[in-house]
Amino acid sequence: MSAIANNNFSQEELVSFRESFDTFDKNGDGAINASELKSLLRIVGEKFHAKHISETMNEFDTNKDDHIDFEEFLVLANKIVKNKAPISP
Repeated sequence: MSAIANNNFSQEELVSFRESFDTFDKNGDGAINASELKSLLRIVGEKFHAKHISETMNEFDTNKDDHIDFEEFLVLANKIVKNKAPISP
């Protein structure tokens, strides 16, 4: 895990985020796809349209493999949880 991704979180938060990540990684491939992201955003209360899912994937999928891996997920979690900022389309 990169120092940048985990620098903002306590060990307890990292464990909690890993559990959440694994919950949304329905197929167990170690990444969250667009469908899984849609479920995640619905649960955290984000309002979205299909276009927003694509834009969110583009914003947080930094290696452009069409999935959000755990390190990318931590950046997303930081934006949602730490900053209390909604995801902007």
